[in-house]
Amino acid sequence: MEKLTLVDGITSVFGRFKNAGTVTHFHESYSIGIVTRGAHHYKRGSVEKTVRTGETRIVAPYELHETLPGEWEYLHFDITPQLFLGFVQDVEQNSKLQSLRFSPTFQHEKLLTTGLQLHQAIQHRELLEGEQAFSDFSTLLLHCSDSLNLISNLSLDNVKLGRAVEYIFTFWDDPDLSVGEIAKEVGFSTYYFARSFRKAFAITPHKYIQSLRVERAKHRITSTNDPLAQIAVECGFSDQSHMNRVFKRIMGITPNVLRSSA
Repeated sequence: MEKLTLVDGITSVFGRFKNAGTVTHFHESYSIGIVTRGAHHYKRGSVEKTVRTGETRIVAPYELHETLPGEWEYLHFDITPQLFLGFVQDVEQNSKLQSLRFSPTFQHEKLLTTGLQLHQAIQHRELLEGEQAFSDFSTLLLHCSDSLNLISNLSLDNVKLGRAVEYIFTFWDDPDLSVGEIAKEVGFSTYYFARSFRKAFAITPHKYIQSLRVERAKHRITSTNDPLAQIAVECGFSDQSHMNRVFKRIMGITPNVLRSSA
């Protein structure tokens, strides 16, 4: 059971426990567990709680709690309060917001899906996917917990968005290109930019970049004999397996199948 991290402020682990329990303790981060099998029993103060398959549990920073013995499996994240607060401030464009409150337990079927996407991005160290997955997961988490009222009508700065597209077309093949970098370049906060871009173009920035990379890679695959591993790196993917996953998701086929049919 390995604890994984992609960016400062968030770690992830997929844990399986049998007859496990802990003494009373606390975390400095938000402790978020999505139970995928069995039942997770714990105490908050003197109150015992049970989180069953499909349910999510949040323990706030410095909140004393105790895990009771049992058998369960869960996807777990530790997210710092600074990262969460910064996310909400960015989305709402409200730097005065200084605290967040969460329901301790709740259920939403899409949380596991988005959580697994975030865990996979962290596992494969895919920065673009990780940024988008964190945004999707956090937004859903905050909505489920009745702690965030996202504004629905964002004012768009078309000039800045146009500059963002130009920046993407200039640096699309840089594997370290991030949504945060693009947003900073054009003077937006990261998550405000992501939401504005999606509203304007009906696609997220990270999917836009991935689609561009796939199109460029597709041309190379069908018009050259360059090794796929070389094409992957030169088209901004971390490696060939990363290109394979993104290619299959967007095109429905793998690069090998495309090349063999060309």
